[in-house]
Amino acid sequence: MPKKENMHGILLVDKPEHMTSNDVVRLVKRLVKPDKVGHTGTLDPAATGLIVILIGSATRSLDYLDEAKKTYRLTVKLGEQTDTDDSEGVVIRTGDPSGITRRHVEQVLGAYRGVIDQVPPHFSAIKRDGVPLYKLARRGVFPELEPRKVEIFSLEVTGWDPPYVDLEMICSKGTYARSLARDIGADLGVGGRLDRLRRLASGSFLVDDAITVEDISADGRDAIARNLISVVNALSHIQDFQIPGPELRRILRGASVSLPKSVLHRFGEAGARQSQLFKIVSERGKLVILVRCEPRGADVLVQPVRVFNTLGNG
Repeated sequence: MPKKENMHGILLVDKPEHMTSNDVVRLVKRLVKPDKVGHTGTLDPAATGLIVILIGSATRSLDYLDEAKKTYRLTVKLGEQTDTDDSEGVVIRTGDPSGITRRHVEQVLGAYRGVIDQVPPHFSAIKRDGVPLYKLARRGVFPELEPRKVEIFSLEVTGWDPPYVDLEMICSKGTYARSLARDIGADLGVGGRLDRLRRLASGSFLVDDAITVEDISADGRDAIARNLISVVNALSHIQDFQIPGPELRRILRGASVSLPKSVLHRFGEAGARQSQLFKIVSERGKLVILVRCEPRGADVLVQPVRVFNTLGNG
């Protein structure tokens, strides 16, 4: 029986409701083993939408993917607050939202656009003294939490069916939709919680391009192979950089090399003045090397940062 070829790349999966992110990882891992499998960020079990799965050498790309912005569609229920800030928790406060109008909601949203201080939910994976907050919360321990800086680039009302309000949000990584729902309800004086959440995009990755869990279950490894995004394409936001053969071999051995600064001229004056990350791609696209080019007087120091070898050895 021929040996299965190693897989390397990014798989976009549309996670269904009531399935954990780790469940999706385990499903994929079972089909591509012994290749490594990871993901770039969890979704709550009750949420649906995009999960970015990393396979093989792509598991080393986490810190270099363009995922600074996330896009979500969410529904907030006004008049009810829970201990988890979503529909899964115990109701701890109720209010009468009958006097709230769409205009009231839109006025409140203005305070949440831009850089804000957000207190995360107690039921979250953030750790306190090495213990996830959700584990403390299950024991009835709710420590005082410091707010975190997050940025909401866009936040708009897309539907109004009292006591439910539909929102679409583009935000920075680390923003909690549950906290937003809780805080909007508090500002309106009636309480609020997250009712539904769907991740539409993570950087340039779109849920419209994702494969479903049903597709994976039906077609297995073939479905994954057909939908795999190469490491080269996943890192397309990083500029390409060419380097002569002898210097390239030194880079592959982990050594830094010096080149004339003229090699950076095609990237403009800014590129010739400041440290920048570039990628070197082999002719067949099977080897991707991230390097940092740092101007040093009349030369530029090219330092290896990360090698993604997709030649077949994981």
